[in-house]
Amino acid sequence: MINDKLPENNKIYQDVHEEGDAVSGTQTEVAKILDEQWLTLSQDWQSQPYEKTDIQALLKQTKKRTLLAKVLLFLDIIAALGLIVTLFVGLYQERWDTSTIVYLLFGATTSIAFVYYEIKIRLHLWQHSCDSPGKAVANAIEGVESSIKYIKLIKLSCWLILPAANWYIYAMISGLEKSPWPPFFVINIVIVSLWLVSHWFHKKRTKELSQLNLI
Repeated sequence: MINDKLPENNKIYQDVHEEGDAVSGTQTEVAKILDEQWLTLSQDWQSQPYEKTDIQALLKQTKKRTLLAKVLLFLDIIAALGLIVTLFVGLYQERWDTSTIVYLLFGATTSIAFVYYEIKIRLHLWQHSCDSPGKAVANAIEGVESSIKYIKLIKLSCWLILPAANWYIYAMISGLEKSPWPPFFVINIVIVSLWLVSHWFHKKRTKELSQLNLI
């Protein structure tokens, strides 16, 4: 009887073996499909466009801003020297009114302080800057930080000049019969406009600094 069951047992074993081979083959096919899908996804991801830092453009922009900073420094020095010379001329002639002398003294002193801090800000940057592509991002960051400091200096100067200019206009026209409002209006518009433009550049440079820090 055992021998009679052997063919049946062999058949069952063969069926199980065939089913195992089928399952194994199915798993192999599934793994192959998954591998192919993963390879396709990897290739698609690698082929996606991404933003690269244009080092040459960054170096060019940094050089341009450095040149602009030097021009501004030169103009600020000329303006400060002009105020100092004008003050000495007024003191030498001894015919100018006291309010003008005081205002010129304030302007000359403020200009000297402004130029001093401007030179301090700029020299710190220029001493460490270079044309190396490897330091393009670092130099750009330092340049923007220097620009922000300079803008803050301008905004502070506006707050200092505003009361001084209004006082000078009041002192000059207080004894006259003309209306003081037109000169007050003009000088305040000029100073406030300068502050607003500086504030706009301040926000722009701050945003640019945030973008550079992400590189």
